[in-house]
Amino acid sequence: MFDNLNQFNILIMLGILAIIVEIILGAATGFELLILGIVFIIGGGVGMLTGSMMITILTIIILTLGYIFFARKMIKQALHITTTKTNTDSIIGEVASVVADIKIGAPGQVKIEGEIWRAESTKDISKGKKVKIISVSGVTLKVTEI
Repeated sequence: MFDNLNQFNILIMLGILAIIVEIILGAATGFELLILGIVFIIGGGVGMLTGSMMITILTIIILTLGYIFFARKMIKQALHITTTKTNTDSIIGEVASVVADIKIGAPGQVKIEGEIWRAESTKDISKGKKVKIISVSGVTLKVTEI
């Protein structure tokens, strides 16, 4: 079955495998496996054309170094995805007013930006006090008194 395989065919197959794994994983690897796969396929192709393992290895090294020192930064910048805060993320650090007493183990309510939210704290906080939002868990705000 593998009688006709040589080292160049194996490089091409490894390149194809790396690309398939990249497709399965998505962008989780930052497209590193895709680049590695392409480099192996090109290296295997050069090896098949020249018949020289030394030229194949040099081709792979040159392409890899070229990617690492030149193309990698540009690709990473082009793929940089900016994240936009959701409404709940944007209220972390904001100040809210307590509209229903918050007791330890018994959530109260706070008002922020005209909306009433369920709120919990590690200390009792009375109605009318100001609190700072430290985190959001589902529909419950974790707050601390200011």
